[in-house]
Amino acid sequence: MKLLEIQSSVRLEKSISRALSHEFIQAWQNFYPDALHKQRDVGMNPPAHPTELWTTANYVPPDSRTSEMETALADSEQLIEELLWADRLLLGVPMYNFSVPSTFKVYIDNIIRVNRTFAFDPASFTFEGLAIDKKALVITPSAGNFAPDTPMGKMNFCETYLRSILGFIGIEDITIVAVPNQFMPDETRQQVIEQARAKLMTIATAW
Repeated sequence: MKLLEIQSSVRLEKSISRALSHEFIQAWQNFYPDALHKQRDVGMNPPAHPTELWTTANYVPPDSRTSEMETALADSEQLIEELLWADRLLLGVPMYNFSVPSTFKVYIDNIIRVNRTFAFDPASFTFEGLAIDKKALVITPSAGNFAPDTPMGKMNFCETYLRSILGFIGIEDITIVAVPNQFMPDETRQQVIEQARAKLMTIATAW
C-alpha cells in the first residue's frame, strides 16, 4: 500500500486539516505497518504556476520537446509521478472563500495534463481518467456549516470541485470528512473536531 499525503493549508500549528491528517496516518499505519508514505506540502511549498512555455510544452509530444520545454515541465512530471505511484491519497484541503486554497489549485493545474492523468478523444470529444485504481480521503475544515441541506450549502464549491476534478482523472472512490464551524465558539469547534476524528479513526481500520 502506498499513501500520498497532500497538505494545502497555509497554517502549521493551528491547522486542523494537518493535525487530523497526522492522527489518521498514525492510526492507518497501525493497520498497515508495511505501507509506504510520502508527503507533498503545497501549502508551505506550492508549485510554480504554469507559464506560456509550460502550456506549449504540455501539448508537444515528449520526443519532440526541446530541453527548455522539458525543464518547464519537470516539476509537473514529478508531481504526476507521485500521484500515479500512490494507491491512496490523503488530501488536507481547508475551505478558503468557499473553494480550495490557491496553493492546492496550482497543484491541480500542474497534474491535470492530457495523456498523463487524462486522455482525450477529439473525434468524439470524450475524456478518460488515467489515474485509476485509487482511493481519496479528503479532510476539509471550514469556517461555517456548508452541508448540502444548510443555507450556505450552495456556496460549497470546495467539495464540488474536489469531487469533479478527482473524478475527471479517474479517482471515483472519494471520502470527504468535513470539519465545519471552525469560527464558532470553542465548545462547538471541539465537538465537531471530535466527530471528525472518530470518523477518521473508523475509516483507518479498512481504507
